[in-house]
Amino acid sequence: MVDFWKFYKGLLKRTDYFDKYWDRFPYDQRHRFQFNEETLSLLKDHITNKNDKGLASILALICNNGADKDYTDLLLQLLDENWHTSEEDIISVLELIKDPRSVNKLYEVAINVPDYDEMRALAKKCMWALSAINTQEAIQKLELLQNCDDLILRENATFQLEQVLKKN
Repeated sequence: MVDFWKFYKGLLKRTDYFDKYWDRFPYDQRHRFQFNEETLSLLKDHITNKNDKGLASILALICNNGADKDYTDLLLQLLDENWHTSEEDIISVLELIKDPRSVNKLYEVAINVPDYDEMRALAKKCMWALSAINTQEAIQKLELLQNCDDLILRENATFQLEQVLKKN
């Protein structure tokens, strides 16, 4: 059994990122969601304290531990804040959750391409998440993206719509 708090403190303190530290964390399905109370509490603390490093670490833990709809509102709130650099990780967690409440925010983030994002990485992640959510509203947002002026967004939206058709 993993001591969550010991693992988390070690995660924050480590400096050797090739040390296979993550091998100590249980990955099998039997252990998914076992630390939700702790990770949700830490996520709230890092948001309150605007702790960018802590946020990045807890998002990595959430990806490995599992996430459910209890996280959605906090993650959507984070996408509106500019004190952190974890947008892509937040969207990855939203993709895992597949909560339809995130559809509008994912679309909003996808169409507001930052100047530094020439390859549209953030928008592509949003489209992956919309495809995973796979509701009528999510599909409509992908269709809107498919018809936008940005070639990269159009191509990726088309690809995601093709993936949705394969699933359905």
